[in-house]
Amino acid sequence: MGMSFKSLGEGVKIYPTAKMIKPEVIEIGAYSMIDDFTFIYGGKGVRIGRYVHIGSFVSVIGGGELEVGDYADIATGARLVTGTDHYAGGARMSTALPPEQRNVRLGKIVLERDGFIGTNAVIHPNVVIGEGAVIGSCSLVLTDCEPWTIYAGIPCRPIGRRPRVNRPDI
Repeated sequence: MGMSFKSLGEGVKIYPTAKMIKPEVIEIGAYSMIDDFTFIYGGKGVRIGRYVHIGSFVSVIGGGELEVGDYADIATGARLVTGTDHYAGGARMSTALPPEQRNVRLGKIVLERDGFIGTNAVIHPNVVIGEGAVIGSCSLVLTDCEPWTIYAGIPCRPIGRRPRVNRPDI
């Protein structure tokens, strides 16, 4: 693959046009798959579990942390924003500026095992998406999401329940 990851499990498939920045802080579990045209910035660290699928055109940006549990799925075009500029204190908000001109807020996103993020959803920093939770397409996630609950909307809100997975771990 030409990249030196922190760890890479057996059977991992990373398609040729996926782009990884700071692969030395990225861990990918066994049998996970990252599609073409995906962008992952390692930032403060990225840990992807086993049997995870990350679809085409997904972006992990911001410079914070990301943790993805086993069996999770992130659908095409989702945006996971682990850090962002903030205007507090009169700071400017351009990533082209030197650090002393900016107010960057780094955070962590956690997608627990069996969670699903739908197409073109946007996840903001410091959010935990609980085990088995489903985030609907084009949703905006600003706060934590309860396990085995289905969310949709801008901002997202609970709209239903998902049955627990009843399959053995592999």
